[in-house]
Amino acid sequence: MPPTNWGTRPGRKPGGTDGSLDAFVRVRRETKRLNADIPTALHARVKAGCALEGRDMTEVLIELLEQRFPEKR
Repeated sequence: MPPTNWGTRPGRKPGGTDGSLDAFVRVRRETKRLNADIPTALHARVKAGCALEGRDMTEVLIELLEQRFPEKR
């Protein structure tokens, strides 16, 4: 039986040159997964706000965390 080809994740272009957050993170730095329990209402507001802005939730959270915890130079 030949192996199943599941393809790529939707929205991802080969090579990561689509300007997505995935491409940005791969080029800029290694990543580490962060899980956090947040209130349901806050999650809904964040998700809705990101959707209205056409932005990825991860991108927005990275931006907020970078502002709160800037790199010391």
